[in-house]
Amino acid sequence: MRIASKLHDGRINATNYLIEISIGDYIDLARAVLDNNEFQRKRVSSSKTIYSLLKTDAVQGCVIPPIVLALSSSDPAELTDQNLKLALEEHVDRLMILDGLQRTHSFIDIEDEFKRRGDDAGLKAYRDLPIRCEIYLGINRLGILYRMLTLNTGQTPMSLRQQIEMLYLDYSKEEIAGVVLAREVDATKAKGLNAYNFKEVIEGFNCYLERNELPLERADLLENIKSLEKLSQENSGKDLFKEYVSSFHQFVIRIYAMMNDESLDEDKFGEGTVWGKTATQIFKKQQTLAGFGAAIGKLRDNAVIEGFQDVVSVLPTIELNGEVQAFLVEFNKAMRWIADNAKKIGNAQRMYFQYYFRELFNPSSDGYLKLYEAIPLALQKYKSQVF
Repeated sequence: MRIASKLHDGRINATNYLIEISIGDYIDLARAVLDNNEFQRKRVSSSKTIYSLLKTDAVQGCVIPPIVLALSSSDPAELTDQNLKLALEEHVDRLMILDGLQRTHSFIDIEDEFKRRGDDAGLKAYRDLPIRCEIYLGINRLGILYRMLTLNTGQTPMSLRQQIEMLYLDYSKEEIAGVVLAREVDATKAKGLNAYNFKEVIEGFNCYLERNELPLERADLLENIKSLEKLSQENSGKDLFKEYVSSFHQFVIRIYAMMNDESLDEDKFGEGTVWGKTATQIFKKQQTLAGFGAAIGKLRDNAVIEGFQDVVSVLPTIELNGEVQAFLVEFNKAMRWIADNAKKIGNAQRMYFQYYFRELFNPSSDGYLKLYEAIPLALQKYKSQVF
């Protein structure tokens, strides 16, 4: 392998190297990358025709577009023809495929086919074929994500959820008592009272930071990288995230303690889609996390509360003021009305929960600490703002 050219990327403050490498050497590195990197995307089963053509092209020696890699290691400070191979092998755990993941899987498949057939001559000829790779050296995780977003033109782009999870990876490793955060890369689902989808929690936290309950879009993520670069420099950043998650989780625990898992009597509810059969199902949703974050942010901006601790301190005094069934029916009716009348249902649901939590935690509101009374008040507020 050898270095063909070297350029500095000023936006992400990293050096880009264009190298020539044999398919065999690349495959040896790639197998380790796919096994070890916690945020390397998984293989997709779609686009079979495209990738079968790619396999044919590769065997015939067709020039394949460069695969883009990131090496997030500060050692060595510079790549040379002399240290290139050793640097990649020694720091393979810090290597990531930014663009060309499915091409990589195709390369590996071809090698495996040669081995299955016992075609040693064909295997050697194949492994000796040259390809090009770009390597970003000294790139941090924010730079990796930024470059992935701007490179994201392939058949199988990284999902928005995984991009968000990657952006906030450090937060997923924070110890938050009693809370389990399930990430897409782990292929796990949030099951149980204490489990939450990491991406949904992150979106809710972002709603707090932005004071806006609307969901993150791809374009917003590029802006979030800039804001997170500043937030990551502040010691309060992770503490604020923990406060957000902890306060919402304590709210859910309080709801569960008051209503357990009593299920909605659908005969009393009537026809229509059920938003949540139990109280915890009502509140443990993406729209609720978003509305909670935006509501607390706005209450804080308006000097109604000082922060999440004010919410936690009043949780023991929250009241139901009625039967659980009445609460479940009323809440599901409110959500059904929104589903029947809103143009963008998901955004409308987020807005409703923002008004609901503002009613619930604003000492000046008629629904203050009253779970049942806050339902129609929030719906009335939503209607007045939208209709």
